[in-house]
Amino acid sequence: MSRNRMSLLLAVLAMAVVAVGGFFLAVQPQLAQTAAAHTQTASVEQTNDTSRSELARLREQAADLPAMKRELSTRAASVPDTARLSAFIDELNTIAAASGMQVSSFTASDATAYSPAVTAEPAAAGQGAATPSASPSATAGAATSAPQAPSLVTDAAITGQNFSVIPVTVAVDGSFDQALQFVKGVQGGDRLFLITTISSAEKSGEDGTASSSSSSWTFGGSIYVLDRSADGAATTTATTSANG
Repeated sequence: MSRNRMSLLLAVLAMAVVAVGGFFLAVQPQLAQTAAAHTQTASVEQTNDTSRSELARLREQAADLPAMKRELSTRAASVPDTARLSAFIDELNTIAAASGMQVSSFTASDATAYSPAVTAEPAAAGQGAATPSASPSATAGAATSAPQAPSLVTDAAITGQNFSVIPVTVAVDGSFDQALQFVKGVQGGDRLFLITTISSAEKSGEDGTASSSSSSWTFGGSIYVLDRSADGAATTTATTSANG
């Protein structure tokens, strides 16, 4: 091999080495940066899609915000954060007057801490008192006629620390139809009043005889107080408000 050809081969080899070195030193990092940029762009686009979806959801909620505020105001009036007995008595007087009646008495007991209901568990096999077996026809009749108890629903956020019950009794004088109107007005009033007992007694007229057109109606039940403070203070606050 001649000296010139050897020099030419060495020159070609050197050019190849330079080209490969240039690729690793300049081109490959650029390709890696481009690939990383594409990956980052895809991640940013995905994040933007998520942000757009969240923004659309927040806009929908913002459109419902006025209705949600009205519902919150209604619920807060139904179960306030203090006893507010004076306001409740005023509401009862207004409802009674609209029904053509008059509140003759009102009493409220001390507030008590709420006690969540507990579902009774069935007795285990072999435990408890034995019950006589019923005939198939009697069992079928009882199954079709007996009402089903509603499912027990509780909320872990409602506890004896923030929810209290105030037993109240209100008496009004009037006819049966007026009493129905009064109960309907109370049940649709601003304050939640759960009526659990109803009793009536005929009033005596001026001649001492019982009057068929007017009776004294007594409704017993409960109103409620929910402490909405962030620190979840005990129900002593509600009890103090009820007593005051």
